[in-house]
Amino acid sequence: MTLRHEPDVSAADWIVRADADWGVIAGQGPPGFEAYAQVPFDRDDSPERTDDVVHADVVHLATAHTSTPDDAVFALWEGWGDIEGGDAVSMLYQSPALTGFGRVFRRPRPPRIPPAFDDAVMKAPRADLDGFRAYLLFRGPLSDVGRWGARPEAPDWPRRLAPASFVWPQDRSWCIAQDVDDDSLTIGGSQALVDAVLAHPDLRAEPATYGSPPPLPD
Repeated sequence: MTLRHEPDVSAADWIVRADADWGVIAGQGPPGFEAYAQVPFDRDDSPERTDDVVHADVVHLATAHTSTPDDAVFALWEGWGDIEGGDAVSMLYQSPALTGFGRVFRRPRPPRIPPAFDDAVMKAPRADLDGFRAYLLFRGPLSDVGRWGARPEAPDWPRRLAPASFVWPQDRSWCIAQDVDDDSLTIGGSQALVDAVLAHPDLRAEPATYGSPPPLPD
């Protein structure tokens, strides 16, 4: 299965209209949870554990700490270039014109990559975070994390989108947040959930204080 587009952006009001600085919300989610933890991405230590793998691990771990695992919302930042599509440029197309055997080979026109979603999604309202961030919303079970249902870039060439900027279950028992280009994500929820995240051997998580992210581990 894949996630389905959620056109009702009011589903995110409890986050984007929360009483906190927009930058804190973007990176740590809404205030008010019992505890928070910061999970670094493994970009240097474990290249095979990409951001989306770490993100999915945290979502799967948090699934046991909600009463609504089959109804969750995923907020995708609108600014990722892979969403809009456009002219694709590969190293082949960047080569200069070649001369040989009396013929000139000119650079072909790059192919056009379609937008990730159809017009109904691309033109839909976005959840707005104080004018600094805007998000497309999707809905579905937590088990479908990362399955955006996006169009392939080309036949047999799947499109890989970034992890969600926010994920939360319908009962709002927790929220996972990460801002654009952050090197970590933050999860807020019950103390039991945060303890489980901190105890997970692959996550290298650290306790976080809302509004004051701790430094990443060395």
